[in-house]
Amino acid sequence: MTARYVLTSTCIQNGTMTLTRSLRERLLGRERARFVDEDGEGYEVEVDWKGGVVRGLLPYYQKRRLSVNETILLTFRGEEVELKAAPRGFAKGTASQGEAREVGRAEPKEAGKEEPRPEKRRVRVTPYPKEVLFPHEPKALEPPGITEDLRRLGFFLDLGPSGTRDVGLPWVYKAALGRRQVVLAVLRLGEGEPALLKPYRQQGAYGVVLAPESQKEAVPVGVGYLSPEAVNRLVRLKARFPLSPLDLEDLLRAGRVDLEAVEALEDRLVAELSERGAFAALLLLLAKKRLGEVFLLSDLEAEALEEGLIPEVVRQGVELLAQPPFLVLKRLAPGEFLLRQEVEEALADLQAFAQGLKDRLSRVRGSV
Repeated sequence: MTARYVLTSTCIQNGTMTLTRSLRERLLGRERARFVDEDGEGYEVEVDWKGGVVRGLLPYYQKRRLSVNETILLTFRGEEVELKAAPRGFAKGTASQGEAREVGRAEPKEAGKEEPRPEKRRVRVTPYPKEVLFPHEPKALEPPGITEDLRRLGFFLDLGPSGTRDVGLPWVYKAALGRRQVVLAVLRLGEGEPALLKPYRQQGAYGVVLAPESQKEAVPVGVGYLSPEAVNRLVRLKARFPLSPLDLEDLLRAGRVDLEAVEALEDRLVAELSERGAFAALLLLLAKKRLGEVFLLSDLEAEALEEGLIPEVVRQGVELLAQPPFLVLKRLAPGEFLLRQEVEEALADLQAFAQGLKDRLSRVRGSV
């Protein structure tokens, strides 16, 4: 991708380049970047998000002897940005240097002969790009870069009644959860006042300001925060764990969805799945016992220790299996249990119970 950038007097004096939309998208989340010129010479620049500029390009401007209104072509290749100064007159639309006007003494006018009128020349003036005139004003019709990641998490961009995005700011995403839906209103940092989110919060939606982790301190206190890095981490997390919009709603309810909050969610999911593994290990231990066998809880705890299960997990599992809908065990006395059903048969009965309940739920929902 190649973009044009027209230099201003501020750029030449300070060695800066305004963060246009193209630069913002390519340098999102970065504080340093590398620019390379036509000769292969590199420039390590600072990305000043607060000031809205890239700093450190004065050596390049001086090397190419660039001046105001000259054009630079920016080509984005991977992590680098290639610089190429456009030929003189590329952006101005004036006559080329090869053209010249002839100047000399005027010839005497012949009697009765009209002097020819000078030829009118049309000069084309190229206006400043909008990105230069309004560097901090993003294009309202371009949705945030997290839109695709949010879609993978179950949140879809609301395009309005016409289906062509005519509802204005903020950006609204919706996730259907049965009879209700979760509504997320997103406003990019610097895109508008946080007050735009207030009507949505009053209607039960979650209003957040979207900003990189490096700029989250710039989000006003009391306003919801969402970072693109956290959303991307949730997408990767979904490849390993069964995530749903409910999990993102839990984070939104807390007010700040950043990497720290996502890491806490990941720890919780790991703990929950480890509990499933422990329960499965307990069932495997019980499968080794004979139908009708009486055993002591203390003996089962000792066997479980060899499998890496702590006594507390075993006690919780035994209590659960002695209650409906399992009823695999029967309590005879404190600390004494009877295996009243084989594990394989109990799992088959539980599967039939779950399928029957699922069918009933389908009929109930179909009649609503």
